[in-house]
Amino acid sequence: MSVSAQLRDPTAEIASELRPRQSPLPTLEGKCVALLDIGKMRGDEFIDRLEILLNARGIATGRYKKPTNTRVAPTEIIHDIILNCHAVVIALSDCGSCTSCSTHDLFTLDGRGIPGVNVITEEFADAFEVQRCAIGFDGAAVVVPHPIQHRTRTELESFADQFCQEILARICSRPSAGRVRAGQT
Repeated sequence: MSVSAQLRDPTAEIASELRPRQSPLPTLEGKCVALLDIGKMRGDEFIDRLEILLNARGIATGRYKKPTNTRVAPTEIIHDIILNCHAVVIALSDCGSCTSCSTHDLFTLDGRGIPGVNVITEEFADAFEVQRCAIGFDGAAVVVPHPIQHRTRTELESFADQFCQEILARICSRPSAGRVRAGQT
């Protein structure tokens, strides 16, 4: 009879050094960017617009959505992103628990070769810094205005327009290489 046991590490999540993050991709040409919706109310409106902006630049996207923002992404989603995408944008964190979980998702994907960025609100920029330092990860974030849940669709789309180039710069060393197709924004 074979018995298996799963052991958990009881030590605190405090690292003395930060593991460098994956380098941004040299180009997004021929690549697919995962757009991971963490499941916060209204975050999908930001991601919808971001997807339009990326697709207008000829950048392929894959959409993913976590079932809850208060836990890390399910293993199936992580594996699918690893198999089908080359970079990830995780959005839109605007509280402590979702910021922590999103940082862990970013850390996990980065450790498996997927460069990425978390999109978080300004109110939780410090929480992102504390969490990434605690797990020993030099992760990247783009900070947008807080709060998001009381914004209009137009405001959220405006944030995507305003921060798109900065998001691309975190995942690609030449983000302006993609051209906007005629007739699109």
